[in-house]
Amino acid sequence: MSLARRSACVVTIAAGLPYLVLKAIWLAGVPVGASTPAGAAELLDTRHLLGDLITAGMEVVAVVLALALCMRWGQRIPALLIAGPIWLGVGLLAPIALGVPVGLAVQAVTGGSPAPADNGLQGWVYACVDGGFVLQGLALLVGFVGYAEERWPGVLSPQRTSVARPTVVAATAAGVYAVAMILWSVGGRAWGGPAGFDTVTQRTFLVATGILVLAGAIAAVAPTRNRVLIFLGAGVAVTSGPSGLALSNHGEISPPYAVVSLIAVLAGLVLAATCGPAPIGRPGDGPTGSPRTRRPAAPRPRSR
Repeated sequence: MSLARRSACVVTIAAGLPYLVLKAIWLAGVPVGASTPAGAAELLDTRHLLGDLITAGMEVVAVVLALALCMRWGQRIPALLIAGPIWLGVGLLAPIALGVPVGLAVQAVTGGSPAPADNGLQGWVYACVDGGFVLQGLALLVGFVGYAEERWPGVLSPQRTSVARPTVVAATAAGVYAVAMILWSVGGRAWGGPAGFDTVTQRTFLVATGILVLAGAIAAVAPTRNRVLIFLGAGVAVTSGPSGLALSNHGEISPPYAVVSLIAVLAGLVLAATCGPAPIGRPGDGPTGSPRTRRPAAPRPRSR
């Protein structure tokens, strides 16, 4: 087991613990971290508490996945049960891992606060949550790449193949979503974009989402396909739209954003199915996920 995979496991768990503690406190009815009475009331409303319950469960799954990536028993988990959640988890976290650090750097130059003025939360909450997500996104990707190369050697290597028509259509649709996200980072709600993305840091998150999806779409139709980029871009396309709709500011959802997000989900699924890493059912992958060992051929009698 490589040092990188062991380190990725430790980082994933350590980065998620403060988030889990914070969610547990909120679910217990204590609005810690709220900066205003309105913010405290919002933290404890039904929509936020349900979201806390769901996201806390997702964080527990991330911890289990991190352990599976660096433990021997993780090699025996059915491929779909580990590759699927990792794909979705990295898709959710990658725009944060890319967008937040860059956004904070840009915000430091342009000035102002990285969080909206009326957000109702103290700054340390964002540092705790987003900082943990940045570390987890990077750690899970590093851990899974090492895991996949050990379990399915060569599955993530660049590959030269012909491009099917469904792939071209899906890549084009994903590209439209990517461009829309980048344009919405400039025009915001005025152009039908998602609500609540007002600061430079928040808008940089939209740019990061667009860049990652666009990179995956281009990789899908390139002569030599980078399967890691497809894996990453397709995951972002599938998860970013629904998560943005679920977490939209005060439940405000614009029709253009909803439509484009649905298209992105369908495009991401097609890209993942036609171009992404598909270890499931690969020739030689035994029931436990490890290559079957071949019996040595019986020696042929020597000719006299």
